[in-house]
Amino acid sequence: MATTTTRFSAPTDATDLTRQTTLGILAAAVSVLVLRVAVDLGGLAVGAGGTNDPFAVIPLLASTVVAGAGAAIAYAVLDRVTDRPARTFTALAVAVFTLMLVPVVMFAPTLGVTPLGQAVLAVFHAVVAVPIIAFVTGTLRL
Repeated sequence: MATTTTRFSAPTDATDLTRQTTLGILAAAVSVLVLRVAVDLGGLAVGAGGTNDPFAVIPLLASTVVAGAGAAIAYAVLDRVTDRPARTFTALAVAVFTLMLVPVVMFAPTLGVTPLGQAVLAVFHAVVAVPIIAFVTGTLRL
């Protein structure tokens, strides 16, 4: 008889997925806020400002929540239609992450974001994506 061990514990039901997603969103929000404070304290010249400031706290937190909700919905759908939802979700998340960098490169400079600011925005994307993916797939659990 063969034994299968997994490296993660995927969500078992909707409640578990909701709990894991919430933890991922919280971890991502804390991470992005800590990075935001570090950018401010470091006095980095990221550019932007005004009403469309991509570095403002409210847009950072709102986009984190939207990313988490989208991740939970995508995982729930993949759980129903694929045999390996965590693997498929991770591949989808990497593709979405890559696509989300397009506006950072193409649109952010029109808002006055400097090249350093673009790099910071890319790091913001990563510190939001990684914990959400890790918690939603069950790679990290509390």
